[in-house]
Amino acid sequence: MSAASQSQKNTIAKNTAFLYVRMLVVMVVSFYTSRVVLHALGETDYGIYDVVGGIVMMMTFINGSLAASTSRFLTYELGRKDFRQLAGTFSAALNLHIGAATLVILIGESVGVWFLYNYMTIPPDRLTDAFWILQFSLVTTCFIFTQVPYNASIISHENMSVFAYVGLYEAFSKLAIAFLITLDGSNRLILYGFMLMANTVLIQLFYRFYTHRKYPECRIRLIRDKALYKKLLGYSGWDIFGNTAVVVQNQGLNIVLNIFYGPTLNAARAIVVQIQSGLKAFMTNFLMAVRPRVVKLFAENRHDAMYRLTFYGCKISFFLMFAMIMPIAFNLDFLLHVWLGDDVPPYTASFAMIIFGIVLTDSFHSAYLMVYHAIGRIKTGNVVCGSLMIMALPIGYLVLKLGFPPYFILITVLVINAICHIISWVIVHGYVRYSYRNLLGTVYMRCFGVMLLSLVVPCLISANMQSGWPRFFLLTAASETIYLILIFYIGFSYRERVELIDPLISKIVKKFRK
Repeated sequence: MSAASQSQKNTIAKNTAFLYVRMLVVMVVSFYTSRVVLHALGETDYGIYDVVGGIVMMMTFINGSLAASTSRFLTYELGRKDFRQLAGTFSAALNLHIGAATLVILIGESVGVWFLYNYMTIPPDRLTDAFWILQFSLVTTCFIFTQVPYNASIISHENMSVFAYVGLYEAFSKLAIAFLITLDGSNRLILYGFMLMANTVLIQLFYRFYTHRKYPECRIRLIRDKALYKKLLGYSGWDIFGNTAVVVQNQGLNIVLNIFYGPTLNAARAIVVQIQSGLKAFMTNFLMAVRPRVVKLFAENRHDAMYRLTFYGCKISFFLMFAMIMPIAFNLDFLLHVWLGDDVPPYTASFAMIIFGIVLTDSFHSAYLMVYHAIGRIKTGNVVCGSLMIMALPIGYLVLKLGFPPYFILITVLVINAICHIISWVIVHGYVRYSYRNLLGTVYMRCFGVMLLSLVVPCLISANMQSGWPRFFLLTAASETIYLILIFYIGFSYRERVELIDPLISKIVKKFRK
């Protein structure tokens, strides 16, 4: 292994370690925070906060598209070491995000307010509170919009430690806010929304101060280069359709649930989304450390290395996801009761089991998107897969209209996402070719083989022990031990095992020699 290659892997490992330390603490604190907030607000107000915030989330498709464009081009220019173009790209991207934030304010204050008062299923005495939650969500979203170029610069420079430190502050500050609203006996929902908004603004201002001091390109400049704006918008233009599809699928279906079942089902969905976010944090943190390297490999025209790293990312993402999901899924009812007490909304467990399948599918898809965006040709994929994902909304509405249980709406999402994933690999193969056989053998056969074999132990334990802490700890310890062994011998090839172990052994030997 070359010194440069080893240095790149060390950087990825270091960044991943920073992000995982943050993620573990943040996940534990966030889950406890959700319990405190649910008890403080109650199911109805908790559901109102989730679904009204979802109205604003439906407008973030613009931001998601521009964010992908910004991150891709900043990383690409950094890989080319064109620092003048890097600075111009940052300022142009910031100007575009300011324009997008202005558009969100206009839409939110007109269409958003109209939809809230005319179509949402919200108790009449809570409508005023819902209106203010919408206002707080709009302010928060606008700050997040204009923050994207700054965060993209941090990611492009592969400086993930700052995310770790700020993430820890964010988690504990939200826990403090949760406890503070329990002290207020009047309108907890409005107080909660306002304090979250103020905290988000404070965090975003810190990021701007940090990047302005550390990275020369993070300066506001007057950019009149129409070609640069056209390049950014041209890339993000087709991505807007794809991000619109994602938002429609997630937040649109949440609103459909509200129309048919009211805030209680929104509370159940909000809880499983909290679980989903915690699980995906494992995958996101790893891929955040890998993504800049994938883009730089493409910029250097090293396509084989780019795909090799992408396949490796797909596999690791899946292994991380299933390692978390396995003990949770086999002890789900028990863990929900421990987490939320007697306040578990109906259908929470059913929603969660389907969400596990969606997360596992997304673990492959999110890793694949690294190479998809690195190549930069996103038109066909966004049109085809976006159209399929948007179909989840009318199909989900029809499913509930026909009287099927509410969890069928998530089954629709799972099936459509799996189809989109398969189609996406075919599309990207047409741009920069890779071996289908290598993909199947290196990633999918090894991942599914490990998963199926690892289910034997938890199935046996679950069938012979009652639910409770003894079963949870025994099942987790036994199943994860067997799972790690299976990953090592089946999940990784001989070459991958050598690349993983040799550097580790060398470091241990050096420490003992000191």
